[in-house]
Amino acid sequence: MNRPGAILVAAARAGDVDSFRGLYERYYALAVGIAQSQIFDRHLAEDAAQEAFVEVCRDIGKLRDTNRFPEWLGTICRRTAIRMARWKTKAVPILSEPVAPAQPTCGSLTKVETALAQLPVGAREVIHLHYFSGLSYDEIGRALRITPEAVHGRLQRARRVLFDLLSKPREEDY
Repeated sequence: MNRPGAILVAAARAGDVDSFRGLYERYYALAVGIAQSQIFDRHLAEDAAQEAFVEVCRDIGKLRDTNRFPEWLGTICRRTAIRMARWKTKAVPILSEPVAPAQPTCGSLTKVETALAQLPVGAREVIHLHYFSGLSYDEIGRALRITPEAVHGRLQRARRVLFDLLSKPREEDY
């Protein structure tokens, strides 16, 4: 199904399940990337994306401009991810038996995650959407309501900041 997004949205609003499936398949990576840029947990980001699509399904009739679907989805997904992150920090698991410690992670991965967390949200979003979700500059630009050139600029600035952050030695590296 290679129909334009606005046509899929209009058909989904009219109750066409296949069109909604097409929207889900087309924009799922975008939703996960936006959520992951907010909460830094791939599994929780996937949950947030799915929950955002549930809200989209329920409220698609409220979308006024069918051409603005990616932006609308992005807003819902950001809000959902932030809510889930708050919920996650408040949740305290109750364990009936001891749990084995988690497998140690690669030190450089932790350093990358730490550096990503220090980026401004806009820079973090373009990094996640481009590198982790595999979206093009055009797709990211449409979703964030910026030009592909602005996406390119944000990516370049974010890469520079990441390079600086990753080049600094940390205390635990000694």
